[in-house]
Amino acid sequence: MSDVPLRTIRLLVEFDGTHFHGWQQQLNARSVQLVLRQALHKMLGHDPIQLRASSRTDAGVHAVALPVSFRTASTIPTFGFLRGLNTILPADVSIADVRVMGDGFNPRRASKGKRYRYDIWDAPCRSALRSRRSWWVKGRPLDIEAMRIGAHYLVGEHDFTSFRAVDCDSKTTRRKLNRVDVDTEDPYLVRITVDGDAFLKHMVRVIVGTLVDVGRGRTTPDGIAEILAARDRRAAGQTAPPQGLTLMQVFYD
Repeated sequence: MSDVPLRTIRLLVEFDGTHFHGWQQQLNARSVQLVLRQALHKMLGHDPIQLRASSRTDAGVHAVALPVSFRTASTIPTFGFLRGLNTILPADVSIADVRVMGDGFNPRRASKGKRYRYDIWDAPCRSALRSRRSWWVKGRPLDIEAMRIGAHYLVGEHDFTSFRAVDCDSKTTRRKLNRVDVDTEDPYLVRITVDGDAFLKHMVRVIVGTLVDVGRGRTTPDGIAEILAARDRRAAGQTAPPQGLTLMQVFYD
């Protein structure tokens, strides 16, 4: 068995995070990693070697295309993994693509950036169909143009200390955002899209919570620059709830 060459397989995993406690496997909690590991064990007859994801999603957060890799001596073809895993996995997880990668591929280290999208339901009444995938912001309609102006201050490389969770343990708080767009899909659906090289814990959700404060008139658009300069989590807005956040894409060379 040791003489059989190992292949590195990359999966693109889509999931509805509503009933998951995030990606990371942990005791007494349902995680995407655990469910995927169990499905792979059923196919391979053993646990996958070095099951790695490009990022750790929070509880309740969704993903359209989370890159996950593992190594195996199995000769199952890529279409076999695609068909087999989608048969075994529960309804809230699916595999969108399978590829064989070069030796040493690590989805986290190889990542050049990520795209997240956050959906806000800005309507007088809640939506039953959107409740698991958006944040219902109650009250008067948001000032979308003010949010767009405020978002402009976040683009570029900054110290994002004000926009991270208090228990974030990242060694550096400098991050570069290439895009922070605020768009409306219909009269009530507001979508915030954020592209960046990397993200601090809860960073996108704090950005969204702060931009909602701008939309409500609690913070001026140019107040975003002051929040960045403060380097203090207390200066920014609330952490938006997880269900509105979706990992859309991970970028590679």
